[in-house]
Amino acid sequence: MPKIEPKEKRLVTIVSVALGVTMLVATIATLILFPGVTLPLQWDRLLIVGLMIALFPPATVEYLDLRWQRGIDKNIPSLLREIAESGRTGLTLTRAIEVSSERDYGPLTPELKRLLAQLSWGATLEDALHAFAIRARTKLAQRVATLITEVSRSGGDTQEIMEQVNHHINELQTIDRERYTQMRPYSVVVYIAFGVFLFTDIMLIQTFFTQIINMQNKVLQSAGGGGVFGGIGSVNISLLKEILFHATVIQAIFGGLIAGKMSEGKLGAGLKHTVMLLLITFMAFLLFVWGV
Repeated sequence: MPKIEPKEKRLVTIVSVALGVTMLVATIATLILFPGVTLPLQWDRLLIVGLMIALFPPATVEYLDLRWQRGIDKNIPSLLREIAESGRTGLTLTRAIEVSSERDYGPLTPELKRLLAQLSWGATLEDALHAFAIRARTKLAQRVATLITEVSRSGGDTQEIMEQVNHHINELQTIDRERYTQMRPYSVVVYIAFGVFLFTDIMLIQTFFTQIINMQNKVLQSAGGGGVFGGIGSVNISLLKEILFHATVIQAIFGGLIAGKMSEGKLGAGLKHTVMLLLITFMAFLLFVWGV
């Protein structure tokens, strides 16, 4: 799995925002400068398409970065276990890390190679571990780097201390997995709530407002403009469709962000949910509302 550097994430975000703003300005400029031009979609629908295009690259980058960070955290206990096993043979902590780095720890392996390269260039173990924690960008990596630094300072039975550290890390990961397992269903609740909201909007448009308009037109035609429905002659079904569409878009944006925050603890993780919900909204209205 690829590693996404923070500067690369910022670059993707800037380019995506610039693309979205460009589409917004181009749409508004076209409407103002060329009022007679027929756009392929209405202006608000074009903006939603532009928003999905703008959010897709940051959502993809954030997803890949989270996968990489999980790969780091997943392999840390294996690394600590190997360091403890190497310590039993009498190797020093630095040499134990070097021997352990020869194994495959997924995305953790390249970071270990860089850590050893820094040591070979004359950096202290503390500085190399600090740089490793910064590169890994996970709380678990920072804790492990701090604990290993304290082990190197204190000396003593490295093997026993590393086993205790490994036990502590396993407990932390167990807690994180339990939290993830408990919170993940809430993202499903967000999707269910959004589905109910979207379904209700479509049903209101197709079965309630449309039927009222049809009944109103029939009564007005037969009664010459009078009757029970004469007072609601200003109802605009197109306006109602757009209002409900905008409300569903708002629900999709904030619902996706909330789903990511609750399930994975980061708003950035909700971008993929937002893109998915926006796509569902657009396709649902395209098939069941605008096409009717």
